[in-house]
Amino acid sequence: MINQQVIKAVNKKKIYMLISENPGISRVNLAARTELSKTTVSALVDELIQEGRIVDEGAVESKRQGRRPNSLAVNDRRDCVIVLNWRKRTIQVSLVSAGFEVEILEETAPAEGEDPAVRIWSITKDFMDRHCGERHVLGICLVIPGIIDSEKKRIISMVLSLGVDDQVVTGLREQVKDLPLAIFNDTACLAYAENAFGNVDIKNYVYLNINEGVGASLIQNGNILRGATGMGTQFGHFSIDRDGEPCSCGNRGCLENRIGEIVLAKRAVECNALEEFEGTEQILFRHVGQLAQQGKPGALRLIRALADDLSFGLGNLITMFHPDTIIIGGMGRKLGDLYLERVLERVKTVGFRQFVEDVDIRFTTLREDAVFRGAAKYFMDTHYDFMEDMKGKLFLY
Repeated sequence: MINQQVIKAVNKKKIYMLISENPGISRVNLAARTELSKTTVSALVDELIQEGRIVDEGAVESKRQGRRPNSLAVNDRRDCVIVLNWRKRTIQVSLVSAGFEVEILEETAPAEGEDPAVRIWSITKDFMDRHCGERHVLGICLVIPGIIDSEKKRIISMVLSLGVDDQVVTGLREQVKDLPLAIFNDTACLAYAENAFGNVDIKNYVYLNINEGVGASLIQNGNILRGATGMGTQFGHFSIDRDGEPCSCGNRGCLENRIGEIVLAKRAVECNALEEFEGTEQILFRHVGQLAQQGKPGALRLIRALADDLSFGLGNLITMFHPDTIIIGGMGRKLGDLYLERVLERVKTVGFRQFVEDVDIRFTTLREDAVFRGAAKYFMDTHYDFMEDMKGKLFLY
């Protein structure tokens, strides 16, 4: 038999999340949305107000006759989630409010030779000491460009040059003792943000993340395949050249070694475009997009080469999964419309014709902070429990 306290905790979280997603919602609308009685909703709302989790903002305008309903909102000054985005060259740390807005975002460089777990916790603790004050930190989320093996409690990341690593998870668990810790794949977090905050009205699509590496999340019936582990697919390690260069993953000719941001300088040399980037310390997608927009011939050649390689990989992906839409996110979208137009043109020449002709490919419309919002939202939706003691919990999915 299900414990009544469990039912109460589930309903309480349901109400809290609905309020966070619908600021200004009333008790009447909550009852209608949850199909709970008005008495139950009022009791749970009052409890959330007493705990300081939500606030009653007073009566709002209503077309109905009689007493005007009160507007409810989450208390953005109380609860928050700390989200770190571990990239090859930087570690970003953010404070995400209960309304899933990024309030503070800082960036620092990883220290060479230092234990990653020690470094990450040091950055996190310093950030919380300076910014959290009396805020209630509900959890810490670490986002990585790699996959999480939840059974063996290890992460696998070629971008971070970790290979197969079981020390980071163990080290972080030893460091983070008083709060729940979750480790998620970056592309999955971006895909979840697209589901939650984007203009997506379809159930089956692929979210493609082009950054230093390349990742993809498959969304089927509104759910991310294999959750936030990144185990659903390793699109960046699709081979587009069986005789290509060896990759640290064990494959040859991997897609991310042809179109990822970390190989742009090498690709610029191949496309005889390097001189156009003279004075640029590190070639980024935005530099390529800007020069291509200016009509620089080398940058245009580079744009076409990157788009053609992506199109070849997409042709295989579309043939395998037949998504309705492919949404391109990450810093790769900084390559701009010329890049997207080339992809749309070239993808129709590869793969199963009926599938590739039907698919819609477009850039995401979300801001660059989507990875932080998506991670916090996924953590709250999937893992946070209003009844259970969350102290010391570890989530790897």
